[in-house]
Formats: sequence, C-alpha cells, structure tokens
Amino acid sequence: MNELLRYMVYLRNKKYFPQDASSILSLSRKTLQDDKIIIRDVRVANHFLELDISIASFSELEKIKSQLSMIAPVIEIDRIVEKDIDKEESIKLARELFNNEKYWKTHEVLEGTWKHTQGNEKELLNGIILVAAALVHYQKGEQAISISILKRALNKLNNSRGKYLGINIDSLKNEITNIIGSTTVSKFRI
Repeated sequence: MNELLRYMVYLRNKKYFPQDASSILSLSRKTLQDDKIIIRDVRVANHFLELDISIASFSELEKIKSQLSMIAPVIEIDRIVEKDIDKEESIKLARELFNNEKYWKTHEVLEGTWKHTQGNEKELLNGIILVAAALVHYQKGEQAISISILKRALNKLNNSRGKYLGINIDSLKNEITNIIGSTTVSKFRI
C-alpha cells in the first residue's frame, strides 16, 4: 500500500462542544463509510470542527467534501506535510495557530523547532508543546487529561520567565495555574 496522505478537514461549527467530539467522530465515520478513508480523530473548536483524516489518494478529497458537508459546511482542507522553517517563523506561525484554536497544528509546528534546540530552550518549547497538547485533549472533551498535561507543562515552564519570541511566558504560566486551580479548562491566547 502507498503511503497515506494526511489532511486536516475543517467543518463550520455552529452547534457542537468539545464533549461532542466522540459522537462527531462516529457520525463522520458512518457518513463516509469507506475503508480508503481513515478518520483518526475529531476536535471541536468554537468556529470549526477539525477532522484528522488519512487517505490513499487525492481522488478521495471530493468524496470527503461532498459527504462531510452533510454534517456541516467544509471550510478548509489542509494537507499535513512536515516543513523545515526557521525558529522565528515557526514560533510566529505557532502563535497564530494557537490563537486560532488549531492546537494540534501548533504542536506539530513547534515539535519541528524543538528537535533543533537544546537546554533551557528545549525545555521551554516542550512546555509550550504540552500546553497545545493539553488543549487538543480539551477539544476532544477530555478535561481531566487536559489538566494533567497542563500540570506537566507548568513543570517544564517553571525555569522560564519573561518573553520568548513574542510569547509572554509569565502570562502563559498564570493562565495554566488558573486553569489547574479551577479544574476547568478554558481557551486563552499566547
């Protein structure tokens, strides 16, 4: 079998919440019913549903658009490929993705940069990656897992302060601390 092509398919969200993620996943799989299309996961943001999909061929995209539009309008399809971008551009892109609730893609972009860092910077980036991962779990309705990952993230961020390429680390740590204290995950910007 050829290597699968991976896409993020975004549907407009007007009525779903993170706790609906598993039912949306089931509905999406039932709607497509095709062994050439693998729906890995669904995440729920305020304005979109993010479906993580793998396909064997580009030809499946039209079927995906047509069938999934029965659930909600398709607003974007984004092919996932690893890109080699410099650190400053990576952090800028990661902030933009994070602030638009695209936490999985934030995680992926930062992971590429993280691989090329060392010491405290590597620890700091790992902490930010964990924050994005925690919010991915929040979007899947997994509140307890999200809180647990945020605790690990805070531990990684403890030795950092000030700003890192436009990210206010002190503010980030305060947001995480407040969420952990309230045990209710909420979205925030970086």
